[in-house]
Amino acid sequence: MAKKSRRLTRRLEDYLEAVLVLVRRNGVARVRDIAARTGVSMSTVTAALKQLAKMDLVHYDPYEVVTLTARGKSAGKKILAKHDALVEFMVNVLDVERKRAEANACRMEHVVDDQVLRQFRLLGEFLASRDTPRRRWLEDFSAYCRRREKAPA
Repeated sequence: MAKKSRRLTRRLEDYLEAVLVLVRRNGVARVRDIAARTGVSMSTVTAALKQLAKMDLVHYDPYEVVTLTARGKSAGKKILAKHDALVEFMVNVLDVERKRAEANACRMEHVVDDQVLRQFRLLGEFLASRDTPRRRWLEDFSAYCRRREKAPA
């Protein structure tokens, strides 16, 4: 029987998220595509996929395509939802450029707990529900940030 109790590490979460994104885009994931997406070697991806398969999160056999199990799909969706929520908050509320927000979300998604993430989402929703004042608030915040960047330390 497959070992299912191993803890999902940050790095394994990254691989699982990559598999989910690739499966959504292409129907399946290949080791070379996961390696390209995560910036690691194919042998590193293979080792991670073996661990994820032992945890019953992916279907993996050497030289075959990778797909998600039901457990893997559920876990991957949760990770990706955190990532997306953090990116949207940073872009839409903090006025962070998308590329920087993506990079930071990749690190933050592994450590932010559900309650804090919920508050991020609620603040974003709250600000979005106040159309005109929100725009003014964001404009004021962006201007404040630009002034502070130019100010001597």
